[in-house]
Amino acid sequence: MEIRKRAYETTFVLKPDLEDEEKQNILQRVKDTILAHEGEVTDVDAWGKRQLAYEIKDYRSGDYTILAFDAKTSVVNELERIFKIMDGVLRYLVVRNDA
Repeated sequence: MEIRKRAYETTFVLKPDLEDEEKQNILQRVKDTILAHEGEVTDVDAWGKRQLAYEIKDYRSGDYTILAFDAKTSVVNELERIFKIMDGVLRYLVVRNDA
């Protein structure tokens, strides 16, 4: 039985003082993780720096990125594990897109 792919969306907020190269490395690592689990990135929307609703780790702003992808359910756990260990990530959220 083949496990079907589902549509997901992840939003992650990076520290605003990261260099562009560091931001690209984090984005590439997320994409590589999705591809390694036989997924497909469908859209990347970089919002840039935005004001946070509340202070997180002494930061009042963050660099937002929204990434849409299709993948098996196993990729969600791996993405969350990677987000937890990356220093530049302030917050993240992965949701299934039922629309």
